[in-house]
Amino acid sequence: MTTQRDTVRHSKDLVSVIMPAYNGEKVIEDSIKSVLTQTHTPIELIIIDDASSDDTFTRIKEHEHNSNVAVFKAIRHQKNLGLAATLNHGLRESGGEFVVILHQDCVLADAEWIAKALEYFHKNERTAVVTGYYGIPPDKLTFATKAFGVFRRQYHARNLEQFEEEVTFSEGKCDIYRRAVLEKLSGFPERFRIAGEDLYVSYKIRQLGYSIVKSYTLPVIQKFGPAADSLSKNLKKEFIFGKAMGGIFPMFKMFLFKRIAMSQYSKVRSLQRASQPVFVASFIILLLLAVVLQSMLLFYLILVILGIRYVFYVATIWTELLRMSSIFHKTTVFSFLEALAIAALGVVIDFVYTIGFGYGLVLYMMGSRL
Repeated sequence: MTTQRDTVRHSKDLVSVIMPAYNGEKVIEDSIKSVLTQTHTPIELIIIDDASSDDTFTRIKEHEHNSNVAVFKAIRHQKNLGLAATLNHGLRESGGEFVVILHQDCVLADAEWIAKALEYFHKNERTAVVTGYYGIPPDKLTFATKAFGVFRRQYHARNLEQFEEEVTFSEGKCDIYRRAVLEKLSGFPERFRIAGEDLYVSYKIRQLGYSIVKSYTLPVIQKFGPAADSLSKNLKKEFIFGKAMGGIFPMFKMFLFKRIAMSQYSKVRSLQRASQPVFVASFIILLLLAVVLQSMLLFYLILVILGIRYVFYVATIWTELLRMSSIFHKTTVFSFLEALAIAALGVVIDFVYTIGFGYGLVLYMMGSRL
């Protein structure tokens, strides 16, 4: 006997949406609703709660009988397995030719998001991933969430004349993949527990000769979930990002920078992250030499380097804030003051990220899980 679910599973138009969840009771409902209102059909929505300690699973179950999607699965892990393992669980549960990975704090800001994204795959069979435009901040932002959002370029102004571009990586927060390509990679690498799995898959995809497209016509509202809603939590995330990159870098080495010039977005993001360990290593080496040699000249040089780094951050951040003035509704003077504060935080982030990077290198060399 053929069930409705079997019929849906064999539909060539089926799109699977996998939503990993963890302690997201405050943000996940908007993400779920943005899937339920999509115009494309059929959709199966698979939400996997990775052993949350709050009411996340209760929020998920409230939508279980919604008829706007063909299949709705709510799954709860009894033990926290990590992001990559949760995504792989979702892949095993899903059956669509195309798979959307949608994090609990990301909202599809267009009811035709999935329908429009699919067009890119139909135009080019070598397109393996289509990622959206994450530059849209939510209505309410604290200074911490705005500062880290701008610093990481999660929130950034778009070129109104540019509709899409090929990029060197996708962030895995609101992306649609060809299932066949993910299966070639055996899914997401579970050695990277909660960060880095997206970069690993991106670079592997490019090594196979596929492309990653960033579309500015696919808007995404990215919020800061409970793991990143304060200064201390964001600094912890920077450490985690650095640790993950400590594993990614020795795996791919200079391939990380291959063709970064083709995309301004990829270029800025990649070079900023690469410059952080270089800046911190230079600072530490000069500081040690200054102490050992008791050289005031070296101490002055250290201050100059710190000053240059800070001024660089002020200039780039202020420029970005001005470009987004229509969104943030701030005056030029206020934006400059914000840039001064965010730039100071940026120098601190350099050190936190680099410590994480060094720790990740050690874990990688030991063969440990990242």
